[in-house]
Amino acid sequence: MYEILENTRDNILKLRELKKRYKLFYEYAPLPYQSLDENANIIDINQAWLDFFGYDKEEVIGKCFGEFLVLKSREMLNSRFSHFKEVGVIQDVEYEIVKKDGIHRNIWLDGRIEYDKNGNFTQAHCFFKDITDRKRIENQLRSSKTFLSNVFTSIQDGISILDKDLNIIQVNPIMELWYSHSMPMLGKKCYEVYHERNKPCEICPSLQALRSGQPAYEIVPKTGPKQKITGWLDLYSFPLLDEEGGQIIGVIEYVRDISERMKAEQRLRDSEVKYKYLFENAQVGLYWSRISDGKFIECNEIFAKLLGYGTREELLEDYIATEHYVYPTKRNEMLDAIRKNKEIRDSEILVTKRDGTPIWLSISARMFEKENRIEGAVIDITRRKKTEQELKESELLYKKAYDKADFYKDLLAHDVSNIFNNINASIQLIELWKEDSEVLNNDGDMIDIIKQQLEKGASLVSNVRKHSEIEEGENLVKSVDVIDVINESIKDVLSRFHYREIEINVKKTNEIPNVKGGDLLIDAIENILINGALHNESDTIRMWVNVSEVYKDAEKFVKLEFKDNGIGIIDERKKAIFERNYNKDKSTGGMGIGLSLVKTIINSYDGQVKVDNRVLGDHTKGSIFVVLLKQWQLMD
Repeated sequence: MYEILENTRDNILKLRELKKRYKLFYEYAPLPYQSLDENANIIDINQAWLDFFGYDKEEVIGKCFGEFLVLKSREMLNSRFSHFKEVGVIQDVEYEIVKKDGIHRNIWLDGRIEYDKNGNFTQAHCFFKDITDRKRIENQLRSSKTFLSNVFTSIQDGISILDKDLNIIQVNPIMELWYSHSMPMLGKKCYEVYHERNKPCEICPSLQALRSGQPAYEIVPKTGPKQKITGWLDLYSFPLLDEEGGQIIGVIEYVRDISERMKAEQRLRDSEVKYKYLFENAQVGLYWSRISDGKFIECNEIFAKLLGYGTREELLEDYIATEHYVYPTKRNEMLDAIRKNKEIRDSEILVTKRDGTPIWLSISARMFEKENRIEGAVIDITRRKKTEQELKESELLYKKAYDKADFYKDLLAHDVSNIFNNINASIQLIELWKEDSEVLNNDGDMIDIIKQQLEKGASLVSNVRKHSEIEEGENLVKSVDVIDVINESIKDVLSRFHYREIEINVKKTNEIPNVKGGDLLIDAIENILINGALHNESDTIRMWVNVSEVYKDAEKFVKLEFKDNGIGIIDERKKAIFERNYNKDKSTGGMGIGLSLVKTIINSYDGQVKVDNRVLGDHTKGSIFVVLLKQWQLMD
């Protein structure tokens, strides 16, 4: 009894060891493994299975194997699994599976059923291998064979296969169409069909391919009925090797109809002769140049003479376009335009001739990018451009003279008329008051008005003269003490407006250097101060003049600020107030040329002037005129 129990215990231990080894085998097997119950549900899988499908083990156990198959394979699983349980073994059964990431793969599955001691189903053990790549290669191979067969029968070039004795053993339909009218091709020697010879010559490409093992080439005539030549064929012969690729067993002949090409080449040769004649005898400059560096590679004699050369050979040797553009960026602009529009027409460029003389050319060109070539035609338009420039300058001079005359006409007509009207009105009032002793004492006021109007007239004439002098270039630039000019201007303004209460305060920082100016600078400053006095309705006219040094754009300037408590200038008029357009100044009732003259004088000294509100955001509180003048010591 003890011995029986001992044997039973040994058997159990052996069985456990066997199961342990068995489990280690399938767990670490390189092929994916799965065990299924009788309903094809997964009992167990190995790591290779999980790696292949991309799942974790808890996501798989207990699920039907069909859940991991595509619909078509899932439908086949039931019948195949029933048969599998009956026969006990299957091999190379193909399924299409879906991995966790959605990728489809093809597998071959091998399996064996495990039964208990009574012959009942226990579980199915299955291994499978990925055959996706193999299946793809097989499909490609089948497709390639089908493709080659279709090519052989449908290609529009001729194909024939010869044995080692140069007998034709197979031809495609197009080859038969070309040659079978003269004699049956199959079984004939290739040289009998193509050349009507009884033996091959030494230059026969098929014979050369057999002997050398290398492709050979020949042009053969394409013949019609009664051996009439109707065109030409390119014949390429290639050695045909056996399946091991070691022995030459025949020749493949590939024949292409080149009749149209031969005709085209002849037409090209004819057109080249005509083109050369036109190129050499054209009455415009023709050229070819390289895109990369502008080197000329061909031109006609006219083109060479345009650029100052005696012969085209001299130009091709010496002249490089990129070195002769007056405006270097123009060439790249021209290339970009050709690339965008395929060509350019009548584009105008300024280049220099051999001796450096500038010449205007009108160019039409197109580009051949792959050939690194530009092809163009040019004509000399220098005389036309010179005429256009002279006409443009004449028009500008005429317009300038017309605008000047029109400006002074409107200015004088308006301001002189106002002055005369005011004088006339004052004289009429004096005439009336002569008869009335009670108002006779007002004569002094009227006389003051007449004097003021006469001063305005004198100022108007003076300003017009100074404006004209500046425009004619008679303004002398020199070093000026701006403080002296400001003080002198203030004296003149106080004298002119002696009948008004005026306060003018001058403030400066440190010692102010001399500025770039001239004799007319005092007129500009006086006009600014007069503008502040004229357009001021306050009981006391107040003006402040601040003088300081400033930097702007890395240059030193003297800054003049003229502030007043006048009626101010609305924002809409600030931009136009310095313009020399008298119509814009009529609404002010002032001298139309005054502020225009200020800007003209200041600009003539390379200075700047602008106007703004004295109080930010409120133009009714008066204006501030800001003048920047360059310091003299920085001038060349």
